[in-house]
Amino acid sequence: MKFFLAFIFLFYSSYWSWAQNITVSREAVGKVQDSRMNELSGLIASKRYAGKFWTHNDSGDSARVFLIDEMAQLKAVFNLEGITATDVEDIAMFQYEGRNYIVLADIGDNRAVRAFIQLYIFEEPSYYEEGETYFVSRTDIRVLKLAYDDKPRDAEAIFVDPVDLTCYLITKREFNVGVYSIPIATLKDNDSIILNRSASLPITFVTAADISRSGEYILVKNLTHVFLWKRNVGQTVVQTLNQPYLQVNYEAEPQGEAICFAERDDVFYTISERVLGLDAYLYRYTIDLLTSY
Repeated sequence: MKFFLAFIFLFYSSYWSWAQNITVSREAVGKVQDSRMNELSGLIASKRYAGKFWTHNDSGDSARVFLIDEMAQLKAVFNLEGITATDVEDIAMFQYEGRNYIVLADIGDNRAVRAFIQLYIFEEPSYYEEGETYFVSRTDIRVLKLAYDDKPRDAEAIFVDPVDLTCYLITKREFNVGVYSIPIATLKDNDSIILNRSASLPITFVTAADISRSGEYILVKNLTHVFLWKRNVGQTVVQTLNQPYLQVNYEAEPQGEAICFAERDDVFYTISERVLGLDAYLYRYTIDLLTSY
């Protein structure tokens, strides 16, 4: 596995060398300390609580999300009642009819054997006491069942376009990963969807993605790099992703699998798993001179 990852890094380092680099400033704003958050895999900025984030563990954990602040301190835990998670790998948010919704993506499939994967959609919850555990009722959760049109695939990245409320899923392991679209806002509980590829990206081992609240910028992260696309007025997400990307200067984290925009387009955050006894941090990145691109 280590040899394979080294090969991937060398191969794609030369492949990506043509991309224009964007300089960022990085600051470690908080260290993950609660032992329950040991394999963080997804991150999204809360719409209800400014300066706070929703995050979750990946495979092996129950169906739950954590609310943390900008110092990575745990504020509340929310368990999803009646949901048995397999491998939750990313999280997203969208607003529909004045309400904020979380999308928890149970889309991991390391061995590519799952007949279907799932999205869990529920309204962004409220918390009242710090450190408490809350529950989201099964009746308040929509479960969407997804199946690829050809064969099972591993995936770890989703985001929802705030312009047209389409959810985009990006696969992980192909040399040119696939992008799949889902019209998420109006689908009902237990709806089944066949995933058809909408686009391909010339990158591999994608672990996270997000779109800015304005819908103007898209971030995609893999194990070693972060990529940025700028969306022009009137463009769809697929049209945007078919354009050349910009490469963000990024220092790889141990098992870093999560990324999200802040409320501002020029700020994003990453967080990683606590692997091999190493500390995990919430990092804040400021993109220099973003408006010039």
